[in-house]
Amino acid sequence: MLSATTLVSHPSPMPANATIFLVRHAEKPASGPGLSPAGEARAKAYVKYFQNLKDRQGNIIHWDYLFACEDSDHSDRPLLTIQPLADELKKQVDTKYKDKDYSGMAAHFQQKAKEYAGRNILICWHHGEILQLTEAMGASCATLPAASDWPAKWPEDVFGWLLKIYYKSDGTIHHNSTQAINEKLMPDDTVDPVYGK
Repeated sequence: MLSATTLVSHPSPMPANATIFLVRHAEKPASGPGLSPAGEARAKAYVKYFQNLKDRQGNIIHWDYLFACEDSDHSDRPLLTIQPLADELKKQVDTKYKDKDYSGMAAHFQQKAKEYAGRNILICWHHGEILQLTEAMGASCATLPAASDWPAKWPEDVFGWLLKIYYKSDGTIHHNSTQAINEKLMPDDTVDPVYGK
């Protein structure tokens, strides 16, 4: 039996040398499918945040692809969260996958590994499925070291975490760089991710 700290390889390689970052949608209102005023403020703040974010070598990341899960009757929030960034970058947001179809989203990258090789990709998803999506893409507490601060759960009231996944030339996880962080972007970003918690 594998221990929680044992590093295992994911069977399906992802795009070589790709960078995939993931965020949860921004803050939600008491009712309705959109964003709260705080969520709209985060979405606007993301424009500058992601245009100035650096990779593990210290270089500004230039985003090649943006993804958000498909709108539903209950939530348009993932798309609304990164649409201001998409507008600024003059890029389309791909929304073809439903939030629970995280295996389909992961398979998309695996099947088009050559197209996405070396690319920088940003994904916005629902917190209830985002860690299942990263697991399907090879990043979880079972595959990452404690230094990654990779959480086992995403709390309901936490919106400011950024999951940073780096892939090596063989399409497997770059363990020493992949990590979860607190963006510390907005006033309510007070909770840090903790490995396995």
